Amino acid sequence: MSKYLVILLPVVLCMIHCGARTPVQPKAIGIGLLTMNTDFEIPLYKQEVDSVPFDVLRFKMNKSGVMKFVSDIKLKPYRMTGGDSFAEGERNINMGLIRFAPELKFRVIDTTATSFKVVTNEETWEIMLIKRDATAVYYSTERELSDNSCSNCAGSKYNPRWYIYETWERYLKRVEFITRENVVVYDQPNGKVAFENKENIFLPFRVMELKGEWIRLGKGFGRESEFDSLINAEGWIKWREGPVLSIDITEHTYE
Repeated sequence: MSKYLVILLPVVLCMIHCGARTPVQPKAIGIGLLTMNTDFEIPLYKQEVDSVPFDVLRFKMNKSGVMKFVSDIKLKPYRMTGGDSFAEGERNINMGLIRFAPELKFRVIDTTATSFKVVTNEETWEIMLIKRDATAVYYSTERELSDNSCSNCAGSKYNPRWYIYETWERYLKRVEFITRENVVVYDQPNGKVAFENKENIFLPFRVMELKGEWIRLGKGFGRESEFDSLINAEGWIKWREGPVLSIDITEHTYE
């Protein structure tokens, strides 16, 4: 009997010790979003001290023109789309729109001077590190990328290796508009009801300020006609409940 106890004791201790090293990470809203450049592969690391990546995310365009995301891990980031096929892009352009490019955004849990801690799978909450590339540029707004996207323009600091890291406040303030069904707007966080959309009419708001779980709204730029002119729709709503978004975001429109 003592022989089996000697054998089992290290196993039990290992199970306890190993479990302590890999605690389950609670879900969180994070601190912002990292928009990736799909022209360059992305090494993914488990820890900051790792010199060899755990996996490398690569991008390959299939015959139809849609981008494929190639990885050994199961990816389900905040946003991942392969973009238009050649045929879809041509149809959109003929309609006066654009060909929609591939898009990849990761939720950022934390960032340092050398890396971003991101959620690579929003269902399983798998977290990886993306190390900052010393040869790349990391913009804080989409506008900075637009201003520096021309390789031959005066004043443009063009760098093909670009990425965009936006805090939630910067991101929400620049999106086209946000909406929510049956929205109730308050005069201040946890204050009195200032406005309520009981009829659930489409109301496109812009975000003017962020405080914790609350955002201050105003009528969307160029969309003021969607609101009753007699109602002051400015006020506060919750944009999240803990780690879960409680608003619908329209980042861009093409009209």
